[in-house]
Amino acid sequence: MPRVEFEADTEDELLALAWRWVMGPQRQPGAAGSGLTVDQEDLRRRQLGEVLNAIRGTDSRRLLRDVAERSTRNAALVLDADLTRRYGKRTGTAFAGIVAGPNKVMRRVARRDLITWDADARGYRMDPADAEVVLERWPGP
Repeated sequence: MPRVEFEADTEDELLALAWRWVMGPQRQPGAAGSGLTVDQEDLRRRQLGEVLNAIRGTDSRRLLRDVAERSTRNAALVLDADLTRRYGKRTGTAFAGIVAGPNKVMRRVARRDLITWDADARGYRMDPADAEVVLERWPGP
């Protein structure tokens, strides 16, 4: 049975070696520090656009925007009594349903979650690159 092995000093270097072996060398660098090629960034942006077009729920759109605003500042949208009050919910469990819709569409389209739970902050986050796209698409009031 053929076997492929990689050696690296760090996990990131190991993943980069495996990525290069599977996908080939990156030809064009993407945005500074993103680690993605221009084509990968374009695909990611198009996938997110498709997801945002599919989201119809007002609470989901509002929550995505709130999470995006905080994620661009490297902060989480904390799930607390103030948040439940602002959204007119009795408990925080209602947010599981609000988050589930966008994440379900994102998993179908891009095979990843759009909104993630940060247990340390007790709140929701999203990738800053996704957050920028959300804020471009849905500017604030």
